[in-house]
Amino acid sequence: MDDSDDSDFYGSPKTISKLKSRVATYNTASYFASQPSRTKLITSRITPSPSSSSPPPSGRLHNPYSSIPHSAYQLTESIPQFLTRLPPSTTTGPEWIFIANPYLPPKPPPSTSRFLTGGLSRLALFSSFITGTTSAHPNSPLVAKRHIAVARKETIADLKQLAVEHRNISGKWMLFPEVAFVNETWERVAKAVANNQLGTAAKVATKLPPGFDDGHSEKNTRLICIYTEDFTNKDDVARVLKRMKELDLVKQGPGARLIYYKADAWTELGIYGENEWGIKASMYNSKEIFEYIKEEAEKKTF
Repeated sequence: MDDSDDSDFYGSPKTISKLKSRVATYNTASYFASQPSRTKLITSRITPSPSSSSPPPSGRLHNPYSSIPHSAYQLTESIPQFLTRLPPSTTTGPEWIFIANPYLPPKPPPSTSRFLTGGLSRLALFSSFITGTTSAHPNSPLVAKRHIAVARKETIADLKQLAVEHRNISGKWMLFPEVAFVNETWERVAKAVANNQLGTAAKVATKLPPGFDDGHSEKNTRLICIYTEDFTNKDDVARVLKRMKELDLVKQGPGARLIYYKADAWTELGIYGENEWGIKASMYNSKEIFEYIKEEAEKKTF
């Protein structure tokens, strides 16, 4: 982004200089050390980005969760054994139960710290712009809204680019089955992931201790996340959704309940619903991707 072209959107030269100084001196570790509850919330939702679309040579299986056997599938057990050992409906202790696609070799980890430094600074810049623009147009809220909408699009584009540059590109489809059906739903997900038929990994929320609330759980449902390698790869995001439909995990058509896909980068930055920047928490929804699948299929008929 060229500051000379967009200086009117991002404040005076003094403001821009001050924000650039903050970027240069920002200490991510110090920031999160001062906010332990936020750190727990974010880190509990970060999943390694393991994937590749091609299975490794026969006999070479991988498990990025081998270091957490108390809460993840291990290559030494069968899927039925895993499901019996850690049934999500009754398991407590670990916040999540994990399973990775064993056919996908490990990849270099994302540069999470550097991404957070740049991403949080970019959001701070946008926050400053929102405040300044709102103050500059006290009697013209629609004018301010239009300027902010343009700046929001640029902010989202910048955050996506940062995510790509720092390999923070994994994302997940999110399911919320009722507790009564969570074991059954998780079984279908786990078997498909283990057999290289779904995404790169998956996780399911466990039973919360009495009186505990992480701020994102629903009393009668459990969150299941099904991961893909790259949120920018719309074809792969669509492939996983199509397979989810075949497994009867999601419906299509009039009246079907939407499910949503969220980039891990957004989770790490704390971009949830009703956030201060007005950025959509989800990257895609099932209706949009089903329409994309239909459009791509129609293209191939000509």
